[in-house]
Amino acid sequence: MKGFAPSLFDRLMHESDRVSPNTVVSRLSIEELKDAVARDLEAMLNTRAVIPEQLFRHFPECSKSIIAYGLNDFAGMSLASLDDRAAICRSLEEAIARHEPRLRNVRASLEVQEGSINRLNFAISALLVVNAAREAVSFDAVLQPSSLQYSISKGRATRIGV
Repeated sequence: MKGFAPSLFDRLMHESDRVSPNTVVSRLSIEELKDAVARDLEAMLNTRAVIPEQLFRHFPECSKSIIAYGLNDFAGMSLASLDDRAAICRSLEEAIARHEPRLRNVRASLEVQEGSINRLNFAISALLVVNAAREAVSFDAVLQPSSLQYSISKGRATRIGV
């Protein structure tokens, strides 16, 4: 059987798979898998963590659990500050590395685009690892500062091995 199994959430939400308990779950192509990862990233980045990270220092396993899911709120940071922008990139990398097990070696960088008003563009690159497949992937993340909401789209990818 070729392809990749959909995530649990995708299987729960997919109407055609609810027909019968004996129905075989459809497999995903690599492009469909990347779309699913992009959707999951967008959901995670638009979820705000309510417990400050420093409270997890004494409970490291809790920092990896659903209780720490999402990003810290950046409302108190200045998006014009280079230090604050670097902190946002680090938070993106740490949150993705912590809660998206299909992605490894996550890097986030701010992409300054001429004429870009009221938005910040981030490039997220990582290694997508599912079963034996490994593929370098990139995602474009756009942060709307007025709403602090992210939108994610797929970038280009290079296959490393299957």
